[in-house]
Amino acid sequence: MSRAHVLTVGLQPYLLPPTPYSFFREAGVRTEIMLVPLVVGCYTYRPLPSTPPETGSRVSAELTDQGSIDMSSQLGPGVTQVQGEVLPSDSIALRLAILTTANNRGIESDWQREQVAIPVNALGRLEQRKFSVSQTALAGGLAITGLYAMYRLLGGPGIFEGSAGHGSSEGS
Repeated sequence: MSRAHVLTVGLQPYLLPPTPYSFFREAGVRTEIMLVPLVVGCYTYRPLPSTPPETGSRVSAELTDQGSIDMSSQLGPGVTQVQGEVLPSDSIALRLAILTTANNRGIESDWQREQVAIPVNALGRLEQRKFSVSQTALAGGLAITGLYAMYRLLGGPGIFEGSAGHGSSEGS
């Protein structure tokens, strides 16, 4: 039930709408805040072992100098980094649905999943995107702490404060 304020004018009580902060006041420590770590996900790129990446995985490929020159007609001039999802490939070329490219100046370009086959000899370093449990836990913990601090600054009760279920102490 919403906590609204009652304003009495004469003998007629008027129910005022909840304040913008009533969401925080009513909720206590809300379930939504506890779900923040599940929404906040951190990923890192880790070097791939010598096996080829799985189809559907997201990879970051660094091109060799010669690979950058050879692929300039398909990727653009000076592209040194490509990120995308792996498509069915063979031992000759890695096929990607490209998401972004970066050139030698660090300027990134977004792509619309265009498919490009990159010869294996044009690839320098290949890394695979992996979910990071530790970074996600840290980011989620910081987010929860920040939300709780904001909640307290807006006047919400502390975790160890509040009524013990005995009602109001006014008039006792």
